[in-house]
Amino acid sequence: MKQIEIKIKFFLYVLLIISACHTSDAIEKNKSATYQIENFLEKLITLEANFIQVSPSGNISNGKIYLDLPGKLRIDYENPKNLLITSKGFWIVIQDRDAKTTNNIPVKNSPFSILLEKTSFLNNQNIKTEYTIEAGIISLKLKSENNDNQESLILEFSENPFSLKKWVIKDTFGENTTVLIQNAKYNNKLSHLLFFPDTFPEPNN
Repeated sequence: MKQIEIKIKFFLYVLLIISACHTSDAIEKNKSATYQIENFLEKLITLEANFIQVSPSGNISNGKIYLDLPGKLRIDYENPKNLLITSKGFWIVIQDRDAKTTNNIPVKNSPFSILLEKTSFLNNQNIKTEYTIEAGIISLKLKSENNDNQESLILEFSENPFSLKKWVIKDTFGENTTVLIQNAKYNNKLSHLLFFPDTFPEPNN
């Protein structure tokens, strides 16, 4: 009977050690991921890339994206060709080129605000962060601590080599829009004219 008790205690002790090792390993991985992401975003000034976007309904579109941080964004859709999104700081401007209509959204009301403001969000108490690390992919979920809405931004990075692969925007209805990044070029000089919205002619009376 005593031998059985000893074996059980030994087994539990081994499990405790294994559990502690796994916890320590997870903490070290999170620290490493935090450093890599912080370092990547600190050095990120501009981005020029192709993208493929998958909407919540499964519709696929593509185009080019430009970032010039802080504050500047251009998403130029090639398919469909009628949509242009630009930002120079305070507003995100969404334009339908066919209908020649423009809608403005405050940057602070968009999940992109976290990225466009180029702040150190990883140590920001107002931003909640969640990590998952699996199969060489680091996923970082960002959400405002003061916002009760379901909106969030997920950034996905490859570990080796370390690079931004995609982001996922979760809207207030809990639906995801996924943007895959391809052929990315970092920190090249971009023309400031890229970030101006289109100018539509005045309608004829």
